[in-house]
Amino acid sequence: MVRILVIDDDPPIQLLLKRTLATQDYEVFVASDGVEGLKQAKELIPAMVICDWVMPRMNGIELCRHIKQLPELSTTFFILLTSKKTIDDRVEGLDAGADDFLCKPIDPVELQARVRAGLRLHQLSSDLQHQKQLLEAELAEAAEYVCSILPEPIAHPSVTIDTRFIPSSQLGGDSFDYYWLDEEHLVLYLLDVSGHGLRAALPSLSVINLLRSRALLQV
Repeated sequence: MVRILVIDDDPPIQLLLKRTLATQDYEVFVASDGVEGLKQAKELIPAMVICDWVMPRMNGIELCRHIKQLPELSTTFFILLTSKKTIDDRVEGLDAGADDFLCKPIDPVELQARVRAGLRLHQLSSDLQHQKQLLEAELAEAAEYVCSILPEPIAHPSVTIDTRFIPSSQLGGDSFDYYWLDEEHLVLYLLDVSGHGLRAALPSLSVINLLRSRALLQV
């Protein structure tokens, strides 16, 4: 069930919002000021916060800034309730991180429409963040694999080789290899593939594996 946190110091407004949202099967929580609201937001991780602008202890603008700075609440959709209607007020709210506004007196039909629209955007943001996390995890695994196939240090009476591999990004196309061709000849080469990410790393890995397989004659 979708969680929505309502923050308003006016009990009649709290009741109106809670009853209107409850008819849409949302799980609604209520706080009476910004300090209490911030505490609940951290605990509940709601999909949406509907918050009054003017409140004691911490107003809606301050609360919005706090919430938008928390990674776990970065996709939470934030609606400011306000009687303020000037452009400067709207700009201040948007600069603080507000995603939408709802003017008082509150119209239940408009409230429901804005909540539906906000939750769609929240879902898109959550999906995008999830895909980003999956991609970062895959890149980290690929980077570990690249490091795992690099050659071990060599300690030989005639030559000593040790290395330190620091790619310019999490995953790149640069790599190297060395191995004894016979008792007297050591093969050593560096690979520099332009670009970053899998697009650069895959050709580099292919070349290393091809050369190690000795599949190329006279190489």
